[in-house]
Amino acid sequence: MKKIVKFVKEALQELSKVTWPTRPTVIRLTIGVILVSLLFAAFIGLADLGLSNGLRGLLGLIGKTSTSQQGGVSSEPIQINPGDIQVDTTPEQ
Repeated sequence: MKKIVKFVKEALQELSKVTWPTRPTVIRLTIGVILVSLLFAAFIGLADLGLSNGLRGLLGLIGKTSTSQQGGVSSEPIQINPGDIQVDTTPEQ
């Protein structure tokens, strides 16, 4: 218990030596952090948007060239009904 009390006293003693910033300084630095965070978020958002559109465009070009090479194969979904599927359930011999 004496060690804990000693630690707390030393911690308070060290905190009394700290030069704390003034209120205007804290406000100015807080606004700076918020502005830098917003700028960074905007940069990351624009980079993400640009890369997403670029990749989507690139994949669209690849999709168009691959379908034209396959004889105009359609990229529409295939309709399969459950009755169209046949499964052989006889055991192998």
